[in-house]
Amino acid sequence: MLKPVKIVIIDDNLELLESLELYFNEKGYAVFTAPTGEVGLGLIKTECPDVVIVDLRLPGMGGLELLKVLKTDGIESRTIVITAYQDMETTVQAIKLGAFDYLHKPIDIDLLDAVIDKALGEVPETESIKVVDDEFKENTIVGRSHELKEIFKLIGLLSAVKTTVLVVGESGTGKELVARAIHYHSQYSAAPFIAINCSAIVDNLLESELFGHEKGSFTGAVAAKKGKLELAGNGTLFLDEISEVPIHLQAKFLRFIQEREFERVGGERKIRFNARIIAATNRDLKEMVKKGEFREDLYFRLRVFEIDIPPLRQRKEDLSLLVEYLVKKINRTTGKKIRQIPMAVIERFMAHDWPGNIRELENVLIKAVVLSKDDCLHESGVVDLLQQSSDPHAESLPLLSLREMESRHIKYVLDHCQNNISQAARILGITRPTLRSKIKSFDLTVAKR
Repeated sequence: MLKPVKIVIIDDNLELLESLELYFNEKGYAVFTAPTGEVGLGLIKTECPDVVIVDLRLPGMGGLELLKVLKTDGIESRTIVITAYQDMETTVQAIKLGAFDYLHKPIDIDLLDAVIDKALGEVPETESIKVVDDEFKENTIVGRSHELKEIFKLIGLLSAVKTTVLVVGESGTGKELVARAIHYHSQYSAAPFIAINCSAIVDNLLESELFGHEKGSFTGAVAAKKGKLELAGNGTLFLDEISEVPIHLQAKFLRFIQEREFERVGGERKIRFNARIIAATNRDLKEMVKKGEFREDLYFRLRVFEIDIPPLRQRKEDLSLLVEYLVKKINRTTGKKIRQIPMAVIERFMAHDWPGNIRELENVLIKAVVLSKDDCLHESGVVDLLQQSSDPHAESLPLLSLREMESRHIKYVLDHCQNNISQAARILGITRPTLRSKIKSFDLTVAKR
């Protein structure tokens, strides 16, 4: 006779404990429940369950602390984390500590069933993963969609191994945020994160930018210079817009990725390359390979692991969390104090396709926050901004000099700040004396407050 599957459930919500116990008892499982982490740990050690379901926030020993003990003691039960709090940090930490999966409350019982079935059919991961305790709050990836939770899990797994990663997704989806999250949750988080936009560097300077150069190697090389590869050290080299690397330079990329060494331009000494490579693109590299625009061997070298970030229109359940997070961020940078976001605004956002993804959302919110007259984002103002965002010709401008563009933008910000110099300077990212100097230089009329 087969032994019943054993499940330990740890949660301080007694109603949830009771309902899950009844449900799984009816399925024929042997169920043990505990209201605290300490009691739950005792049950795990005595009963040796097949599956552990644990809430993250518990009185006394929390879920993450319990995971640490299970990993340290070599206890191999598949652990499913549940929580009412939704953020990237705890997801990544839980996965790195060996959690089998991560589910949000309120519990979808069908999804929990499916995760348990999957856990019972797989061998648990027992390899030790280093825990990084430092917090990474800036540039947080926000969301609760299934697609994003899968990305959180990949971040947790890939941060523990120094392998090459290709991040793909439309412009504005947050590819660099994912790359930074992998880096800052790795054991090399103290090492440099070096980002290079392959589309923004002049063709003939790309080699020098990447590999560095020796003194006198070309006209203007008055001194030796370290390249991005060398500066990255043991950290991460982020190659953004990798699809824009010219075909004649792709062989050199392939060589240093494959051989893990390079030479400076004009040099002969071999330099060891120790950094992790994370590349990103918003183009279909597979299609470019078919057209002969991208080397197939380089494509496969970069695509050891691939993270595909879905566009915002495919994960609109993340919109409310994103809007709340971005408004908090914009409040800090602009000095505004938006406190209310009506559901009507969220519904308007839900109806929008967001071709520019999160970058477009942030731009719309910046304007909405700056234009607001009180502590609320009003639907009427948002509607106008969404119409402008949808119309590619709504904000078209004549060809202007940089000076004229700067003058117009400063005037725009001043108008919407009602000529508040301090607030306008914060938005523009410059000091008040600098702003006053520019106002004088551009001969802008500013009424005294």
